[in-house]
Amino acid sequence: MAFKKWKDVPEVVEAVTKLDDAAYQYFRLLETGTNEDRAQAQKVWANMSSSYWEILFAIIDAQTKSMPEALTFDDEERLFIDLGCVPGVLNLNANFDAKSYFSQKCAGDIFPVMTFSDYIAECWAAINGKEPPVPVIGMTLNDRINALNEALVTVQGKRNTFIATLAKIYPTNLNVSQTLQAMNEYLMSYVKVNMRVPEYREGDEAARQKLAQQRKAYIDAEKNILLFVSSAQKNEAKPLPLPQAERFTAMQELTKVIAKKILYSQIDAVKIARRAKKITDSCAQMSPQMKRSELRNMLVKKREYLTVPAKNARCDTSLFCQPDSTPTDYVKDYDVFREFVNMDVEMFNVPRVRMYGIPRVIFVPGMGLGTYDWLDHSLLVPAFPVGGNDKSVSYAIATFRWDSDEDRKLKTPYENIKENRKKSLLAMAQSFYKDYSLWLVKEKRGYRILPRDTHKIFVQMFTPKPEE
Repeated sequence: MAFKKWKDVPEVVEAVTKLDDAAYQYFRLLETGTNEDRAQAQKVWANMSSSYWEILFAIIDAQTKSMPEALTFDDEERLFIDLGCVPGVLNLNANFDAKSYFSQKCAGDIFPVMTFSDYIAECWAAINGKEPPVPVIGMTLNDRINALNEALVTVQGKRNTFIATLAKIYPTNLNVSQTLQAMNEYLMSYVKVNMRVPEYREGDEAARQKLAQQRKAYIDAEKNILLFVSSAQKNEAKPLPLPQAERFTAMQELTKVIAKKILYSQIDAVKIARRAKKITDSCAQMSPQMKRSELRNMLVKKREYLTVPAKNARCDTSLFCQPDSTPTDYVKDYDVFREFVNMDVEMFNVPRVRMYGIPRVIFVPGMGLGTYDWLDHSLLVPAFPVGGNDKSVSYAIATFRWDSDEDRKLKTPYENIKENRKKSLLAMAQSFYKDYSLWLVKEKRGYRILPRDTHKIFVQMFTPKPEE
């Protein structure tokens, strides 16, 4: 039997036995090879879906019975909770290495990232007023900010070395070293003013003036460096090749993107603490049994959303893994998130982020395409994506983009595209998810895919506006 750890807990044994019996019937029907039995097998599979939640609640009830300070899950439990795999009953591909899979860590970036089992542990911590556990696959907020700071220093170093090398080839009266130093020193002030962070909005006049002056110093320094690169391109004897100029531009823009991520993450600290405190305060007077019930209630609310990825892809909504399947590599998926954010960092300049912070990325069991959970402010990415990692991740961001567009900066121009004018609200949303996915996966990588009118509107919607 699976979950021998809980062999003395009747509820777990009963739920697993029920699944085992249904799985035996399912595979027996498939083996006959007749169309009739295959159709019957699919009905059995559909009826098995409820066993996921029966087993999950049984395990969680068993874990929380002693009211532990923190919930922890072993590899077998995580295989089940995060991937829908029940060893000995529903197995993943024989080459799948669970130990290696669960020992990976996602690189530090703007999104908090966790698996579904991490999410459950975080909910329990909030209910009991404890510090949230560090996600097994992710980092603490401070570690993510530190990683972003390191990334910024690395990119600035590469950009500075590139410009210093150019200065040796193309003599200039510009004090390159001093100009680059000013860009490094005043970058954060430049971004703070552009983002109108609380430090700038709510600071006293002296603080606001200081930030404004530092922003101007950054703009002047950047302008001088851009003029230097432009003059190198126009050098008659040895013009700077366009790819080299574009390389500089990409590095320079990346410094601004990373700086924005750092500021968003720093501001997020207050919102994360506020969200956890709200749950803690609402559960403060609860009895142990009520707290256990509250965890179950939180997961029940999540239950319906966990089927949305499959519904969006019109595929099997069961959270169990398909036999002999291989789950997505969540580290690579998270790297795709990081890439796509660099293409559209303005996605965080919306009221929902200002209110609730950066949405979490939660890797959940099941098949389908990524989606946004409005109730819990989180991006859900299925363990078994349909159409590839890029498509699944882009759909998660697309859903967030559409659902969080309360100012209608995207909806209004998109609805005015001629072919969209007669679509229903649901059809409009589905159309946007598809087009936005193509925009990130193809167009931002240099391929023209979208219809001319749609491409034109996307350029207007997602091209950064000139800064004052």
